[in-house]
Amino acid sequence: MTHRKKCRIWWPDKLARVEPSSDLLLFGWYMTCGSSVDAVVATAVPMLKISACFPRCEDLKEMLHFANGKMPLQLQETSAFAILGQCVADPYADSELVDQNKNLLSGSKFKQQQCIGPAQNFSLKDKNLDSMDGQCHEKSCAGAASDYNHRRWKCGCKALEGLIEHHTNSSIRSGNWIQLLYRSKRMLGEESKVIPELHHIHLNGDTIAACDAHVLIYDQPSYGRNHLSLSSWGFSLQVRSPSKKPNWINDLQKKPFLDLDSVILALNCSNAASVLLDHRIGIVNPVIHFFCKPILVVFIEMVWHFVAVIVASISSITYLFLQFFYNYLSRRSQTFFFVLEKMFQNTWKNVHIRSCQILYWPIFLQDTSFSSQSNIEYAHKAALQKHFNWSSVGVDVMLGIVFGVLLLINADAIWLKILAVVHYMTDNALRSGCVWLMGVPAGFKLNTELAELLGMISLNAVQIFSTLWSFMSTSLRYIIEGLALSGIVFGLTVPAALCIDLLKLATLHVTTLHWLISFLYSQQLQALASLWRLFRGRKWNPLRERLDSYDYTVEQHVVGSLFFTPFLLLLPTTSVFYIFFTILRTMITFVCILIEIMISVLHAVPYAEILLWFTRRSRFPSGIWFESISVPSMYSHADYGQSDEGSETLLSLLHSNYATIGQVIGPHYSKTFHGVASSFGKSLAYGFLSGQRIPSTLHTNLPPSLPWIRIGFREYWTLCRSSMLSGRL
Repeated sequence: MTHRKKCRIWWPDKLARVEPSSDLLLFGWYMTCGSSVDAVVATAVPMLKISACFPRCEDLKEMLHFANGKMPLQLQETSAFAILGQCVADPYADSELVDQNKNLLSGSKFKQQQCIGPAQNFSLKDKNLDSMDGQCHEKSCAGAASDYNHRRWKCGCKALEGLIEHHTNSSIRSGNWIQLLYRSKRMLGEESKVIPELHHIHLNGDTIAACDAHVLIYDQPSYGRNHLSLSSWGFSLQVRSPSKKPNWINDLQKKPFLDLDSVILALNCSNAASVLLDHRIGIVNPVIHFFCKPILVVFIEMVWHFVAVIVASISSITYLFLQFFYNYLSRRSQTFFFVLEKMFQNTWKNVHIRSCQILYWPIFLQDTSFSSQSNIEYAHKAALQKHFNWSSVGVDVMLGIVFGVLLLINADAIWLKILAVVHYMTDNALRSGCVWLMGVPAGFKLNTELAELLGMISLNAVQIFSTLWSFMSTSLRYIIEGLALSGIVFGLTVPAALCIDLLKLATLHVTTLHWLISFLYSQQLQALASLWRLFRGRKWNPLRERLDSYDYTVEQHVVGSLFFTPFLLLLPTTSVFYIFFTILRTMITFVCILIEIMISVLHAVPYAEILLWFTRRSRFPSGIWFESISVPSMYSHADYGQSDEGSETLLSLLHSNYATIGQVIGPHYSKTFHGVASSFGKSLAYGFLSGQRIPSTLHTNLPPSLPWIRIGFREYWTLCRSSMLSGRL
């Protein structure tokens, strides 16, 4: 039993809104998959206009070749941009079409010797394309217009005079061609649309009249407005397939019914193909077109050139300053440069990121080739990436300016507040805490000698810090002004990173004391664990990472007993000091992590995408769905000479689901915090209890650090100017 052919016609909504006054020539892509055929219509042009604009067949062939070359390679490998067929505007004006419909119903397929004539599918994959050059010759369009409505082939296709007539036989015998009919307008909801109906198709040399036709009306994707996508926005779902697939999955893979990925790609490229075709057809006299250009457009272009020169000059001056400071630091001593980078690690990283973002902006805005922009989905994602870069820098700089101005206005108050906080932490927290630990803290009896030793070391370190702070306090105002200026120049993330580095430098004495006490604490724990294994007759095997049995001597047991007792009795004293300094270090680390999270959030927030989501949600598609339309026809099939055994036409509207605000911003945050270990809390707890290293950062993923750009001043100025001109609207 042979299955009926399924023909899906993807029809642009803009063609369904206007009722044509003449017959149209359809341009688009053919895609066959099993027993189904997909005809993606990109645009439709009146036949007489094609004959007038392309007097020679070489011109039309060159235009199709040019348009197909601008398409993505994936689409070129799947299908070629070609002439799909014709659409008859008024079938009632010609009574011969009714007779042709009746002839077609005598059999679903018949040999093409009955058809002598029209319809060339200008597919670049047609093996007979090269042999057509010898058949091409120029003809007058007047002759074509004179008997255009008087000739018709037996299959129902109108005979086309001029350049298309010479390629008809090859297309019908071995190519693809589709014949559509226009009916009167139908009301779909509140709008009236003109819906085409399938008359017959030529598929690989066979004429098929009885097939299941499905017309799908889609809103043609265009740059800056909308596009279509099958996957969820921003998420690449990877489903782990089972080891053994069910039989029905294997059957679907063997007999694919619909290659929807290729169809969606063609739909996203349909507007680019339509623009290319309209552009080639519209260029009749470029000189007249230039002089007829509106004066306002010329004035805007002149102003835009002037703005491009100004922006390029300012960017080039900034480029010179950044290059000067970078080369100055690079020429310094390598040891000094290394120490400076380690001391201000967070600041250096954020300054480098911001400098590269400032220097690379003309490269980000460089206009790409039309082949990459022809796919609206790719063009939209590339545009969002550009918008993400400039919006992130712009918002960060504006916040930095506000932060810097407020800091400069309140510099005296902030200076006094910092002095008071440092004095309080030094006297009330550190000195009083160390003295409290040297006595009887919370009623615990500690080892007096060890407590006094650790307390005196801590007090001396605090006194050294107080002495240094008395000298540095006079320079604190200049540090505050430096923070404000860094925020005004580089944005809020740079002074925030500088605060982390300054906080670590200001609490270096606490970090050093915590490292010393934690080293003693961890060594005591390891010694007690080793001695406990000695008493049990076990020994840790570091090669196999396991506990093995071991026979210790009597002398080893005696020495172990002598060491075990003092280590165990001194552990409470060391533990009290360790807990005290660990709490202080954890508070400092917690503040640094909060600032780090704020920096990561500022880098990751997609400000432009959030604004676009509120204004134009169609830029964020998340899957598609079809709305089936059941509209009673005003005319029966008998009006066209068709019976119920002919084509069954379905009608659907293609719609897109839109991503939520969480789906839009979620991938950015997941990418930023992807490097954060899921066991961060476990590592923190283990380090706190065992005296090992406590993690002091989340290791978030900041924007990638680009290599430092090194080109000439004039070349950079030219690059900035060309980027501004290529990015004009």
